[in-house]
Amino acid sequence: MKTVLEERDFIEHLIKGSDQAFQLLFEKYWTHVFGTVKKLVKSPEIAEDITQEIFVKVWNRRKDLSSINNIEAYLYTVSKNTTLDALRKKVLLTDNIEHLIHYFKDQALTPQQSLEYQELQQNIQQAIDILPEKVKEVFVLSRFEGLSHEEISEKLNISITSSKTYIVRALKLIRAHMANNTDLPLLAMAALLLEKIISHTK
Repeated sequence: MKTVLEERDFIEHLIKGSDQAFQLLFEKYWTHVFGTVKKLVKSPEIAEDITQEIFVKVWNRRKDLSSINNIEAYLYTVSKNTTLDALRKKVLLTDNIEHLIHYFKDQALTPQQSLEYQELQQNIQQAIDILPEKVKEVFVLSRFEGLSHEEISEKLNISITSSKTYIVRALKLIRAHMANNTDLPLLAMAALLLEKIISHTK
């Protein structure tokens, strides 16, 4: 009972905005939170950024702690949710999705990479497969066959503006599909893959 009362007292100090209480929270739980996030994302650099965001979020929302009795369990929940949100923001950008699509199209994957990324590749392909017929046709011609908007316009007898509009719509629909159907491990995998792609292009 003493431990529970002490934790409740500690939480009350946090709620009141005690810098000392927050410093103690940071020192006591940083390693634990970082380790939890790192297990999820498999990258120390990404994990460190997310861990910092978690502690900032806890401080900014400290009044929400009024109904919390177990700070460690609360931090785990915040860590998992923040990690998922951070990876969604990182991965589900138009440019990043295009990076992933081009990577699977252009790169010769090793057997190990093929196993690691097969599910993610299938997820992206599913998103493309369910695009409306015309949108998919324009998207494939543009992103997989490398046709320009002018060439697509001539081939499909549509305007250049329509071609551009279809691409924008395709990417929007792919993002929506991935946001709803990509779980945390796949997002973490995609984030790591993007780190690799970006580092190779620098």
